[in-house]
Amino acid sequence: MSSNLSVAEENYIKNIYHLQQQAGAVSTNALAAVLHARPASVTDMLKKLKAKKLLQYEPYREFQLSQQGRKTALEIVRKHRL
Repeated sequence: MSSNLSVAEENYIKNIYHLQQQAGAVSTNALAAVLHARPASVTDMLKKLKAKKLLQYEPYREFQLSQQGRKTALEIVRKHRL
């Protein structure tokens, strides 16, 4: 499933997954801090991931991976461990 994602998308999903493990829901600012990115750039990517049904995201709220997003995140984490 994760083969149709860019490296950047995989990186976002992996980091959202790890933040979600720690805090439950994730904020744009928390993800931006981890990725050393601007919140506006993070928001753009969140919209793309939501369009791919990998994220439960509403503007100005915390977000989390969808069921498909969690499954994809686990595949990415496993692949990166190898």
